[in-house]
Amino acid sequence: MRKRSVERLFKDPEKVLLKLALPVILANGFQTLYNFMDAFWVSLLKNSKFALSGIGLAMPFAFSLIAIANGIGVGTNSLLSRKIGADEKEKADKGATVGLSLSIVLGIFIGTILFMFARPLFMALSPGDAGVNAAQYAQIIFIGAPFLFISSLLAFVLRAEGDMKRSMIALATGSILNIFLDPLFIFAFKMGIRGAAFATVFSRFLTIIPLYFWIFKQKSSYIRPCWKRLNLNPTISIEILKVGIPSSLSLLFMSLGVFAFNMLIQKVYGPGGVAVYIAGSRINSLAVLPALGIQAAVITLTGVWYGAGRKDMLKRTVLHAWKTGITMELFIALFIFFFAKEIGKVFSHDATMQPLINEIATYLRITSPGFIFMPISMFSVGTFNGTGKASYGLLLTLIRVIVISYPSAVVYSILLGLGLHGIWGGILTGNILASFVGIFLLKVKKLI
Repeated sequence: MRKRSVERLFKDPEKVLLKLALPVILANGFQTLYNFMDAFWVSLLKNSKFALSGIGLAMPFAFSLIAIANGIGVGTNSLLSRKIGADEKEKADKGATVGLSLSIVLGIFIGTILFMFARPLFMALSPGDAGVNAAQYAQIIFIGAPFLFISSLLAFVLRAEGDMKRSMIALATGSILNIFLDPLFIFAFKMGIRGAAFATVFSRFLTIIPLYFWIFKQKSSYIRPCWKRLNLNPTISIEILKVGIPSSLSLLFMSLGVFAFNMLIQKVYGPGGVAVYIAGSRINSLAVLPALGIQAAVITLTGVWYGAGRKDMLKRTVLHAWKTGITMELFIALFIFFFAKEIGKVFSHDATMQPLINEIATYLRITSPGFIFMPISMFSVGTFNGTGKASYGLLLTLIRVIVISYPSAVVYSILLGLGLHGIWGGILTGNILASFVGIFLLKVKKLI
């Protein structure tokens, strides 16, 4: 007998899309708040410049861990949603068990390798205090990788069956605990930058507890992986990795794109331009939270309808998601466009940032129209992930970042002499054209 949350997945998408998306939006919001507060607490340390620089050096590697864990989670979510749609619960349970096994093995293996090479790596990247701080922070994050992988996977199991609420409660609780654990470990226990890392790892461990209780002890979930039968079934593992690897690579290529844009901005404008980009990007990351939540719902719903062989409902889900996402992002884009200067003043507390307020406002005004188009490409990627065709989602990400956005930025900023504003124009161009590419690829695969 199906759970109520599973039965809800088979209702009209117009009725369930936002109900599934809202808990994810809240969870992502708490995660964004934690990221801000983490940097705030570390900034209070003595010689915080080196501590923040150390975290900055470690972040690409920490993000890579998150990308891989998220990829395994998305791959498992996609598989489970399709099995639910096909009414194959036993296969869904086996898929969840293999997904959990993959998460444990990869979390231990990757975390151990990164831990062993962390110190020589960061000292080579930045000899001195920044490298020392990076190694101290990263080694703890790396050794705690299994907690990240397991908590992420179990949350995605709940998402696959439409139980977004409990997934949100667990992840949001972890983020909130992290905010309060940071000062405890950093200052009360006098652990410094190590304390920030310990707080992150400990909060991820605590996140596992309610997820483990609901799924394994209380057995109140519809899908039930089995701890006693952990295995790496080759067929199921490949099915998960077919979606998981492209999904992880998409996130990694986006991270690479940020690095490339930083280098271009440094060349065109200097450090001040990078500060504008970082400040503006933080605002933009808040602006797309609703779209990220809807994208998570799209992965689950399209997987269910694809597994059920109902492409008519799959198409209806995608079209409704586009309509909802575009409407929400339109209002956000208008707000940011008209209040760009006031928003930019949030970053004016430091004297070195005050001269850049107008540039931040310009960044926001140029890039904000892209929010209107972003849901189309984002939900296209979500549809490809949900239906097990994640390689097309990866292709769309590569086209947006490498084929359109970055080359456009180079042409506008250097060849046309538009400087920093040309780079922002390249970002906007990528978001607009990627939406049309997403529609084209979905039509090619006959998903809409």
